Amino acid sequence: MVVVVGIASLIILHSIFKNFVCHTKIKRAPRPFPVWPVLGNLPLLGKLPHLSLYKLSQKYGDVMELKLGSISTIVISSPNRAKEVLQEHDLVFATRPRSVVLDMFTYGGKDVAWAPYGDDWRQMRKLCTSKLFTTKRLQASKKIRDEEFSCTMHEIFEQCKDAKPINIKTMLHKTILNIMTQMLFTKRYFIEDGFYNNKHEQFNDFMTKLMHIGGTFNISDFVPYLKPFDLQGLLPQARKICMEMDQFFDKIIHDHMNEKHEDGSKDLVDVLLSLPPMENSGDRLDDNKIKAMLVDMLLGGVESSNTAIEWAFVELLKKPKIMKKLQDELDHVVGHERVVDEDDIPQLEYLQAVVKEIFRLHPPLTLLIPHENMQDCEVGGYHIPAKTRIFINAWAIHRHPSAYDNPWDFNPERFVGSEVDLKGTNFELLPFGCGRRMCAGLPLGLITVQMGLARLLHSFTWTLPLGENPQDIDMGEVFGVTTPKAISLQAIGIARLPLHIYASR
Repeated sequence: MVVVVGIASLIILHSIFKNFVCHTKIKRAPRPFPVWPVLGNLPLLGKLPHLSLYKLSQKYGDVMELKLGSISTIVISSPNRAKEVLQEHDLVFATRPRSVVLDMFTYGGKDVAWAPYGDDWRQMRKLCTSKLFTTKRLQASKKIRDEEFSCTMHEIFEQCKDAKPINIKTMLHKTILNIMTQMLFTKRYFIEDGFYNNKHEQFNDFMTKLMHIGGTFNISDFVPYLKPFDLQGLLPQARKICMEMDQFFDKIIHDHMNEKHEDGSKDLVDVLLSLPPMENSGDRLDDNKIKAMLVDMLLGGVESSNTAIEWAFVELLKKPKIMKKLQDELDHVVGHERVVDEDDIPQLEYLQAVVKEIFRLHPPLTLLIPHENMQDCEVGGYHIPAKTRIFINAWAIHRHPSAYDNPWDFNPERFVGSEVDLKGTNFELLPFGCGRRMCAGLPLGLITVQMGLARLLHSFTWTLPLGENPQDIDMGEVFGVTTPKAISLQAIGIARLPLHIYASR
């Protein structure tokens, strides 16, 4: 007994001494004390983690360490520190941490956005840049965007006659989803009859749940030995969503394998089915990789654009002078005898400034998809051990006083004449990320938001329903994969163009 106690004491003393020596030699980032047993700092995140982490960074700094369950986590909250992670140490931080639920949604991490770094990811990323999101393919889908936005303008015009309030989120979701499903499947999802229309409620339901559950901080990801208990009840919901999603995608793939398209009419599923396998078996790309890519495209292409345009409406309704200035630019460049075309965008400088300011104040992903470092490194003078989880708080970075004057104000003028862009080269504006893991769908997402906003504001003047004050608009958010407005915006459109413009579309 004496020997056992003695050995145990020596082990404990050695551990304490080792930790003491390590902490005196290695500078670790400031951190709040992990008060909660097992959970550590996890309860500090609250319902809006980007806001909670921003408030904590005001006390602990732009490089802050948290103990989330058993996972060491670093939170980055300034442009300079983001540059270190995403540019100077880009390769070190190129992988993603695993997530129980997101692994299910992405078929074991076979997508591009959430996949761990490695050969599979590099090949899938190359596929995106060389086959799916090329300039040629973006130009080829221009007609789809034009037709869908024109169809929406006509529907709004009909509702204008009775001054009916329009649910902006629902309207945008329908339009952008139709754009994406035509690009992906050559089918309009919202049509008068047929499979897609009959199933649209089910599809919308599982997409909404996927967005919410996929962005939920799952205790099982941070305290792995609690996974069997599923304390938040996420796994049954995730399995149900996966089953519905699988049925939907299986039908899409089956239909495409039994249809023949001319080369010029291939949609993105046709392209994916025509690609050679990445393994040494089979004669085409694995079905699960195709499905994982479709999840990325639907989430990134629909929800991010939808969220950005709705927030733009909120800010413009609160600042009618800015809306008027944007409409004046549209009138000057486009006139009143035609609708906005994508070729007009380069001449619409103020529109581009408004879009940048929306992405600054309301980045669709307030916390960029987490990174994980593959080896020890240093950020901001602090030691970051390998396999640390990294949160880039874009919401906080976009409000950093070193980057912007009056950062809480909606002020597009700050980007007029500015060289700051959305391509990940300016670390004070990172809605699409940066480096190896930057969003591959940036060109498509950006043109969709620019065109959606331009068409809606050129064709209509927007007001709130009678009796509502713009300054009283609820600004609440819902945190998920994206961060949309909690209560959908209702607004009334008033036609600005001659009747024949709407009638001819």
